[in-house]
Amino acid sequence: MAENSTYSPKPPPFNPLPVEPTFFTWRGHQIATYRSGNGKPILLVHSINAAASAYEMRHQFSELSDQFQVHALDLLGYGRSDRPNREYSAEDYIDVIGQYIQHIGEPLAIIASSLASAYTIEVAAQWPSHVRSLVLICPVGISQLAKPAGPKAKSIYRILRGPVGKALFRAISTRWSIRYFLTQDSYARPETATAEDIEMFYVSSHQPGAHYAPFCFVTGLLNCSIGDTFAQLEQPILIIWGREAKITPVYKAHEFLKRNPFARLAELDNCSGLAQAECPEAFNALARNFLT
Repeated sequence: MAENSTYSPKPPPFNPLPVEPTFFTWRGHQIATYRSGNGKPILLVHSINAAASAYEMRHQFSELSDQFQVHALDLLGYGRSDRPNREYSAEDYIDVIGQYIQHIGEPLAIIASSLASAYTIEVAAQWPSHVRSLVLICPVGISQLAKPAGPKAKSIYRILRGPVGKALFRAISTRWSIRYFLTQDSYARPETATAEDIEMFYVSSHQPGAHYAPFCFVTGLLNCSIGDTFAQLEQPILIIWGREAKITPVYKAHEFLKRNPFARLAELDNCSGLAQAECPEAFNALARNFLT
């Protein structure tokens, strides 16, 4: 059977984390959330890409729950959350995260990756009493993925959200494509991308409506400029960067460090952009030390 035949209204079973999700309603849409452990609360927020889900934070969810009350969510358009046919925006994700931290109800730390880091920076500024600290993984939003999308981008997205985009997304979300993305761009050591990792990313990208949010990302509709906001934050901030990161190279860290005296940087050897997944033991040790 051809691989593309699995892209159907009846997707394979999929659960990003080893607990069943609970859901809260955001503007009529169901957002999947996960919880484990006890202690001070932490929220894990995955990055934005074609196959994103809370699975990206699996090691933090499982391993930090021995000391913390760990929460995670699938952002709208990803994981077990609804994937509606709509124009997504950075403001959507900022509000989803903001509503969830208010639901949790006590000050928490947030660990967020890549573009989701920009959203959590805005969340920390808008709801400062709810966010006690931030751990940002290869963040963007100053010189990368910061420029607002214009009318042309919105026109392109209107095309991509239809049959043309669905066919294109099918072509770029094969197991081969996912393996290539992980081994060439996301992981410094190709052998760390396991068969299970590839399958989980593949299944996530083959849920109904999986192409809507990623095409908003590639057309720039999810960009988020946070340079001025980041400079105003007063919470403790740890930035963790894989030294081998390609898409977001480590020298970009200085754009953040020079703007906020509360931010400090930790670099991880032999790690790329998904340091939390590729180097979980070293990453979790840094996070524990910072959060306790």
